[in-house]
Amino acid sequence: WTSASGWCCSLSTEPASRPPDTPDTPDAAHSPRRLQTSVVWRTMLLMLFFGGLVGVLVALASTVMVGREERERMQRQLAELMATVERTASVAAFARDEQLANEVAQGLLLNDAVARVVITEADHVLASVGEADTEAGVLRLPVLVRPLTSPFSPDQQVGELRLWPASSKIAQAAGSYSRFIAIILLIELVFVVLSVAWVVLNVFTRPVKKLSDDLHHLEIGVGKHVSVPTGHAGDEIGRLAGDVNALITRMDDLLAAERDTRARLEASERKFRLIFESAETGIFTVDNAGRLHDWNPWLAAKLRLPAHEGNDRSYVLGTLLGDASSRLDTLMVRALSDQRPTSADFGVQYGESGVLWLHVVLNPLPDGLLQGIANDVTERKRAEASALAMAERDPLTGLLNRRGIEHRLSSALESLHGSGLALMLVDLDGFKQVNDTQGHEAGDRVLSWVARQLEAVVRRTDLVARLGGDEFVVVLCALESPDTARFIAAKIVSALARPIDAGGNQPVQIGASVGIAYTDSRADAPEALMRRADEAMYEAKRAGKSQYRF
Repeated sequence: WTSASGWCCSLSTEPASRPPDTPDTPDAAHSPRRLQTSVVWRTMLLMLFFGGLVGVLVALASTVMVGREERERMQRQLAELMATVERTASVAAFARDEQLANEVAQGLLLNDAVARVVITEADHVLASVGEADTEAGVLRLPVLVRPLTSPFSPDQQVGELRLWPASSKIAQAAGSYSRFIAIILLIELVFVVLSVAWVVLNVFTRPVKKLSDDLHHLEIGVGKHVSVPTGHAGDEIGRLAGDVNALITRMDDLLAAERDTRARLEASERKFRLIFESAETGIFTVDNAGRLHDWNPWLAAKLRLPAHEGNDRSYVLGTLLGDASSRLDTLMVRALSDQRPTSADFGVQYGESGVLWLHVVLNPLPDGLLQGIANDVTERKRAEASALAMAERDPLTGLLNRRGIEHRLSSALESLHGSGLALMLVDLDGFKQVNDTQGHEAGDRVLSWVARQLEAVVRRTDLVARLGGDEFVVVLCALESPDTARFIAAKIVSALARPIDAGGNQPVQIGASVGIAYTDSRADAPEALMRRADEAMYEAKRAGKSQYRF
């Protein structure tokens, strides 16, 4: 070991050299130079050497198990010893020969691992020699019991041989041997640890520490470089120092370029920040869970958000938009799956002041986020709603027209839940005579008067419409029984039978024939309900007019 250690030390400190007359052979040129110039090879050689020592120590370390193995070995030995004397003990038990039994027991007791021996014949003790081990703190080994059979009939048990192991002596012997092995292992382990520490310190730690100190005090941008540790000019540590110096040179060049790039980036950021904060549209970023990451002042003002800077609270865009039907989630999933922009309109309730409509466009970003743009389309929505309302209203009476009642009748049928709905078709009796005698202007006054009478009879939640000419429709929603529809129909017939001031010399008199169709099923079609009401109305006319049929 001394010569090997000295060789390794000289190998790590002496510079590589070759006499001029040394031939360039693989053994003389490549291998020694590799060992002298490569820290990897040197370290590998040293670690293999010490690894061999550690392998030997690990092999010796298995002797730590000697205590347990010694106890098991002694138990097996005692069992074999009992098997040896079993035949003689069986004869003594069969013949009830106490002298022979005592001789067998005394023979067994001569073994240091035996503390006590008892030979019995049935319930009779033939021999009892020795004392059981009672020393405290010692692991008690189990008593060994061997049945004794008849010499002439192996199936007949004539007695029993019991043996108490000497636990304290077995433990003492095993402990002494184990301590001896442990001392050897400890010495070897200390030796290996010190050797490995010496190698690591001299081959790795000191050169690496020198590089670390040089790097720690190095000033970037002034042209300084690290120095190569002594004795490592041609190995990996020396090459590492050279690579570090090359990296420092490249870093200086990159820093200069980075300064220019940063200046241009800051100017660009200021420009886009100005656009972001001054834009008259909402700009934001949202993740796939719907949480807002950033937003501009316009969106903060519209959705009543705080300024983003210094705010740690998490805001969910769907909650801010009042999206109870998860339309925003569907929009985000479609944008992320298709990897293209998607858009939809959302109405944000502003207390009692109305609804703010936002047109939201989501565009997927490469990092899983979504870039969003929100525009205020409230005025457009109001214009659309106004145009739709005008398209569904009768210009003369202000009631719903045919298109409006068909649209709302379908919704009323879909919302039936345990209640009924009655559709009344009201046809005016005698209206043609008013038009013919007093003119269309008087007829228009009559139609407007009828519209107001129908609205006065029903509830706010009910529907009143003019289909055209002198035909009207009344829809009674959420009825508990058909009797309510009959009561309202009677009131309509009565109200429209009163004289009407049509602007002429004398009041005009008309009537109304009412047909009623009732349903409590959501499966009924609006067209079928209207057809049934029409049939009932014609029944009322055939019955004499100014009455209703159900």
